Amino acid sequence: MKTLISFFILLITVSSSGQTSIYHPFPDSNSSWNYSYQPNMCVFGWAREEYSFILSGDTTINNQTYHKLSIPFVNFYTTGTCTQRHSPGYKGAIRQDVLNKKVFIVPPSSTTEELLYDFNLTIGDTVQGYIASNFWANDTVISIDSVKVGNDFRKRWYINFWYNIYLIEGIGSTYGLIEFSPGLGIDFDSYDLDCFMQDNETLFPDANTYCQLITTTKDIDLLSGQVKVFPNPSRGSFSVEFSQPNDIKVITMKDLFGKIIFQEEINGQIKVNLENIKSGTYILTILDKYNRTDNRKIIICP
Repeated sequence: MKTLISFFILLITVSSSGQTSIYHPFPDSNSSWNYSYQPNMCVFGWAREEYSFILSGDTTINNQTYHKLSIPFVNFYTTGTCTQRHSPGYKGAIRQDVLNKKVFIVPPSSTTEELLYDFNLTIGDTVQGYIASNFWANDTVISIDSVKVGNDFRKRWYINFWYNIYLIEGIGSTYGLIEFSPGLGIDFDSYDLDCFMQDNETLFPDANTYCQLITTTKDIDLLSGQVKVFPNPSRGSFSVEFSQPNDIKVITMKDLFGKIIFQEEINGQIKVNLENIKSGTYILTILDKYNRTDNRKIIICP
């Protein structure tokens, strides 16, 4: 019995070590991050932005080699008076110190290097540097675990429960790649890391996630004419009808913090019944076989 117990202890130790002990460096080429952004305050309407970060070549600053970070294009959807916040173009230059597990950034309008990510943090440590909160006390590490990225497990730091922000080794923040944290501020904007791709392979959140680089506007007018959502507003029960159902791949419903409430592959008209769902505003995203998307605002009444 003691031998068997020892074996299981050894097995658990090896498994844990395999998940978190190997450091996975930040990428230096052929990588992209897809983010979605939603402003919290939009008068008389709703807005959403979708964009990719890419590494677009090297540059030299103060005799150091950096990798240029840029946004190729921004998809902007709005039904109200909100204006577009993010814009295409150069967003700074980054380099990493693999030995010390740190990533640094030189902002676009500066030549001074700042700490972007420190992947040495332990529980209770304060998050410092470029992404630290500008309005409230800085985040501290709440917990540390691991998450599967591709075929490997990578270390993950939970730093903000209010906005559900994680730092993931070799990927960065789930709350915008270079955005400062809102801390515990109320009613800040929402960011969501939709996917991460390296060497033309989707690694996060899983290999099956659609993760095309956003480089041009999507033909949402063609898709929106094919989709009908009714009733809207509703009390949690509504139908999604497609004029060309064979063209639709999947629909996803998220709350305003990016949490998936409902997701299903499509085979004809679908009826959604969400019991006990909280009243409020949700986003329904329809993806078709041509990789076009249509985002709909769904209102759930009390």
